[in-house]
Amino acid sequence: MNTYTFLLILHVIAAMAFIGPMMLTPRLLKLIREPAGRDTLHKLHQQIAVAGWILLAGGLVLLYEQEWAWLHMGWMRLSLALFIGAQAIDHFWADKVEEKMEQGYAQAGARLEIWLCIKLAVFLTICALMIGKPALFA
Repeated sequence: MNTYTFLLILHVIAAMAFIGPMMLTPRLLKLIREPAGRDTLHKLHQQIAVAGWILLAGGLVLLYEQEWAWLHMGWMRLSLALFIGAQAIDHFWADKVEEKMEQGYAQAGARLEIWLCIKLAVFLTICALMIGKPALFA
């Protein structure tokens, strides 16, 4: 097994560790008002954050291994833009909404749930782009 294949396997595992808990989060959001539920959601949030950083770093290393060639592909540019955009929204907006929800604001919970579903759809779209590497965006 060469280095690229090994890194690709780690990248796919990080993607699973990133998206798996993210799929549970909208459904578990209702538990945030209880201490045990809040702890569970914080652990999921931490796992998603760590896996996201590993995913980004691993992706950059894979791009480097390919001598940045895939950056010329439209699907890769779109994937990176979606990833960075979603992470920025999550960091600068959703984390603050989560704090409001913990304080009992019901409207914040509805907004956060909608965002988490959108975020999941964005990352599943990125997975489809990574797997399919569509010629449309070549």
